Amino acid sequence: MAQKTNNLRNAPKIVKIRVVTMEIDVVQTRVAVRAEPGTPRHHIAIWLPSFFYAAVAATLAEMFTLVNTIRGDSIFSVEFLGSADQAVAESGISFPTQRRPSRRVDAFVILAVPGLPSRQLTADLDRESGFVRPNLTQAAENGAIIAAHCSASWFLADAGMLDARSATTSWWLKHDVNMRFPRVRWDVSRLLVRDGLIYTCGGGFSGIELGKALLREFGFHEEERHVRKLLVLPPTRYLQTPYEMVLEELPASFRSLRERLTSIDESSILGMNVTALAERLALSPRTLVRRFSDEMGLTPQQWLTERRLAVAKQLLEATDLAVTEVCQRVGYLDAPSFNRLFSRQTGMTPGAYRRQSR
Repeated sequence: MAQKTNNLRNAPKIVKIRVVTMEIDVVQTRVAVRAEPGTPRHHIAIWLPSFFYAAVAATLAEMFTLVNTIRGDSIFSVEFLGSADQAVAESGISFPTQRRPSRRVDAFVILAVPGLPSRQLTADLDRESGFVRPNLTQAAENGAIIAAHCSASWFLADAGMLDARSATTSWWLKHDVNMRFPRVRWDVSRLLVRDGLIYTCGGGFSGIELGKALLREFGFHEEERHVRKLLVLPPTRYLQTPYEMVLEELPASFRSLRERLTSIDESSILGMNVTALAERLALSPRTLVRRFSDEMGLTPQQWLTERRLAVAKQLLEATDLAVTEVCQRVGYLDAPSFNRLFSRQTGMTPGAYRRQSR
């Protein structure tokens, strides 16, 4: 009986010792993984759409990597993702991108597609939504933080991730998003909204507020304060209503491309190349190409060629000018090249066109 009693007393002690040993082993394993040298603790993937603002992309990346400098440790790694091998910003600055992240992401940040409300912007957002969806879905399934900058909240709403959630977006899209995604609790007056692991922010440089919030989300409150001071970032802002304006008050450069082209007299067009046309419209060559493609479905060079040939046809129909003279008047110096171009576009030579049109 005494022996049995001793066995019962000893049994619980053995079980306790084994459980403690197992817990210690698990903790030691986790510590070893976290302490592995050269591996940043948090991986940030930033999606760059077909068009975006380079300053926002670069500032976000600098905010994360500056924490590494402050701590003297590999805390964050940042990589850019996109639908091609490189993404080119509105300014023409290019960023190398990958289609898929190189490792599991802890935060997936999606930058905006720039633009004011229009059918074209809606089409651009819908098209980009398809490109970003696979990475967005994967990040959400992995439990990563999802952060949408400006109009990028459209992609989250389009994927159903914002249903019954609070969110914001750029102020000029408030009517569009309310009509398109009525199940989302939009509060577009706010500059930054957090709902669970999903962040959305307002337009333009509200991306700075997003970056600061993400640093705090990862627990780097003190480092976030240092980043603000070292980069001389503005004080925290909460509302974007002070930035709203009547869109009709915007200058003529924001009018549709067709409207602006009709204001250029024909004689000026005949002497223009694409560079001169971009300068006349106060647009970068890259933006000019994009707006022609988006709004008119052709290139600037194709439009210039069409306008020149339209004038050439008028001259051939209404005057007796020699073909070489018509060629020069519409901006071509080489008659054989003009003849080939005219034939390719109309299916007949300039002489044949003149005879048939009279």
